[in-house]
Amino acid sequence: MIKTKPWSGGTDEEYETQHFGFGAQRLKISVRQMVEQKITNGVKDMESYLQESLDLNETDKVTLTRSCDKLIRLYCDRAGPSLEAIDDEIERVLKIPQNVLLPEDEVQVEQTSDSEFEKLKEEVASLRKRVERGALMEALLTAEEEELSTVEKVCETAKKDMEAIDLLCKNVDNGECLKSIQNETQFLCASASFMKKENNIFDEEF
Repeated sequence: MIKTKPWSGGTDEEYETQHFGFGAQRLKISVRQMVEQKITNGVKDMESYLQESLDLNETDKVTLTRSCDKLIRLYCDRAGPSLEAIDDEIERVLKIPQNVLLPEDEVQVEQTSDSEFEKLKEEVASLRKRVERGALMEALLTAEEEELSTVEKVCETAKKDMEAIDLLCKNVDNGECLKSIQNETQFLCASASFMKKENNIFDEEF
């Protein structure tokens, strides 16, 4: 019922909120809401007291309620000039002069020069190159680790094959043992050729 301007924000409101925790607009709205609530509660308490104290019929109760509602509106309307005076005082107290700089904004006093900006750009470029070199080194180490894993698998296979050859030599004649050795030797040679080829490819990449 009390006329209240809606909150619109703005630079001044933001600056006041940054310093005080609230702005002049929000405080004025809160004061109006508080005054209206106090008026309403006071009149309604009076209405309840009269209804309990007096022996009123239903018609009188309705008339009393309407009269109290009118009284609330009257109080709210008459509070307008006083609230405007309060608004002026709020703005006077909370308004921050244009030449005042808050501590949070002092860092903006010193502007970055062109030379400093170029230096920062060079530092960023240097850091980017270091990151790229690190990523490349990680890729190379990963490839080397995979190749070592392949070599270990070939060696493990060769070891198992040699154990199998020893076992066969104990149970077959010399001719069959010789043939098995030849086959295993050919397999190991093929594996060695594969490893050599992989190493050559890896060397060419680097």
